[in-house]
Amino acid sequence: MNQNNIFDVILDSDECIQKIYKPNKLKMFISIFFMFFWLWLFLSLSFVFIILAEANDVYLWLAFLIFSVVSLIIFVLCAWLVFALLYKNTYYAYTNKRLIIRHGIFGIDFKSLDMNMVGAISVDVTLIDKILKRGTGSIYFGSMANPMVNNASLFRFLHINNIYDEYKQIKATIDEQKNSKKI
Repeated sequence: MNQNNIFDVILDSDECIQKIYKPNKLKMFISIFFMFFWLWLFLSLSFVFIILAEANDVYLWLAFLIFSVVSLIIFVLCAWLVFALLYKNTYYAYTNKRLIIRHGIFGIDFKSLDMNMVGAISVDVTLIDKILKRGTGSIYFGSMANPMVNNASLFRFLHINNIYDEYKQIKATIDEQKNSKKI
């Protein structure tokens, strides 16, 4: 798939893409895996509390062990499936006018934010980013319609490589866009 054409369906005639980003594959998979892992852990611990009520029943412990192994395999496969479908469709871009997110599991969805509406930008580097040592992180964008709360926003570029360099480029473009509107 030609990356330059994936945003054509929503670009204005006078709009041109400055840069397109693809999330870091490993970081995205680990994030999705942990989301499924916490769900699995919650379900498994719920089962443990049921077993503790009947602590002497060996069959319950055996059922728990089988449940844990089978459910873990199912959750890993589900995490892989969600990752594969989501990763294939996820791209981030910024143009001379706006920031665009392209994503979706079964279909393609677009979100955009006009650059002159961006009021705040934040970089988030997590423990996983540091462990991977790949320079990954996420950029969060805030506006009046979509404010950043606790340094987080619904409009974000997740799992981006060379996060600080990319942040500087996007920030410079946003500042340039805002300054050109003032004149």
